[in-house]
Amino acid sequence: MKYNEKLVNKFLAYITKEKSLTSVCKELDLNEYEVLGLVNYIKNKDINIALKKSTDDIYMIYMGDIEYHEKNTYDFETDENNEFKFIAISDTRLGSKSQQISILNDIYKIGHENGYNNVILCGNISAGLYRLTDLYAESNFINDTEGQINYIVNFFPEIEDMTTYFITGKIDDKHLKQEKISIGRRIAEKRDDMVFLGENSCDVNIDNVTMQVLGNKLGKTYTVSYRTQQQIDSFRSEDKPEILLYGGLLQMEKFTYRNVRCISTPSVCATTKEMTEKRFSNTIGAWYVTVKTNEKGLLESVTAISSPYYVTDKDDYIKARPLKKGKAKKLTKRGKK
Repeated sequence: MKYNEKLVNKFLAYITKEKSLTSVCKELDLNEYEVLGLVNYIKNKDINIALKKSTDDIYMIYMGDIEYHEKNTYDFETDENNEFKFIAISDTRLGSKSQQISILNDIYKIGHENGYNNVILCGNISAGLYRLTDLYAESNFINDTEGQINYIVNFFPEIEDMTTYFITGKIDDKHLKQEKISIGRRIAEKRDDMVFLGENSCDVNIDNVTMQVLGNKLGKTYTVSYRTQQQIDSFRSEDKPEILLYGGLLQMEKFTYRNVRCISTPSVCATTKEMTEKRFSNTIGAWYVTVKTNEKGLLESVTAISSPYYVTDKDDYIKARPLKKGKAKKLTKRGKK
């Protein structure tokens, strides 16, 4: 039996509260084998449906997208010059009135013109969700999960031969917690040039060089390097990555500590009302990073060029235009393990 989107959505809406197999069959006008087949079909899409057997029936409830806690890994290879070049950004927060699509587009255009065809986004691609009674509810011009997914799919820059690799961050997690939807997986399903690396973190290998991409889940501190140093201190000596790409702190900083080259990625959104009232500094911009390896694939050097932006447009979300150039890059099977 073929299962269409309308049937899947109807089924999931019906079992948001625990229902018996008998009642589901009646509601959907399907037999038991067809319903259990539907459950299997949905579970294969990483959507969690809990089943409970009793003496008289089988009961089921929709638990939302599965949140994975195991480590995610991804492999990159250097080019003929033993280099891997990428742009490092964070906190685009699309759906917020503070988003800066014009700056984001500019970063992509500059990167493409200079041979940086990979972008690594270190969390908070979306504006997240606010409760209607929240003090900052009016900060978003789109305040629902499906709306933000569709907006990101339609407005995130798309340039031929460029690929965006991204993790979700603390703000994106609100979609999973409140709506049971993994916004990262949903976006990646709709954009061939956007690769979801995982929720909050991913261990990356560039040839034989280890790099961790991480989104901050803790509060911002007054000392700029405190959170990143604290993270590096938490690594066991044998687990330390050679490069730490850290997002969510709204700052632009690089340093070496315990032999870990740390790059703290800036935001690509203007200062929000919440940032102002909580006294959070906010640096806007991007890093243009080149990782060079030797003939054995070991780390030779890391070069990171900063590109800060000092002026934002408060009406950018009103005037936003999507950047679309050429056909999106077709992805190969190389990559996620």
